Amino acid sequence: MKQVFEDMILIILLTMIAVVGSCMISANLEITQAREFHANAIERIQASHFDESVINELIESAPNQHPEWILEVKTVSVYDDRKDMKVVLKYKITPLPLIEDRDYRTITGFAR
Repeated sequence: MKQVFEDMILIILLTMIAVVGSCMISANLEITQAREFHANAIERIQASHFDESVINELIESAPNQHPEWILEVKTVSVYDDRKDMKVVLKYKITPLPLIEDRDYRTITGFAR
């Protein structure tokens, strides 16, 4: 009888480890997708030479990529002959989906 309880505890612990591990992998995938989108947005803004239509397209496409993503692009130029833009992506990750715990994160970068 003692062996049955030990086996059940072992199975429960292994299941918990598997669930926590899959939650960590899921959160890491969400973070990686957000980083890739942010880097791609900066590259497209720079390649278009700060074209407003490209910037508006990127701002509109962020919620299409993931419903809780918000992309903000602001001009932060100090010099008249050079254009700099601050690109901020706000996103949510869910480290533990079973608890519905949400963590808000931001990625900030500059297009020059």
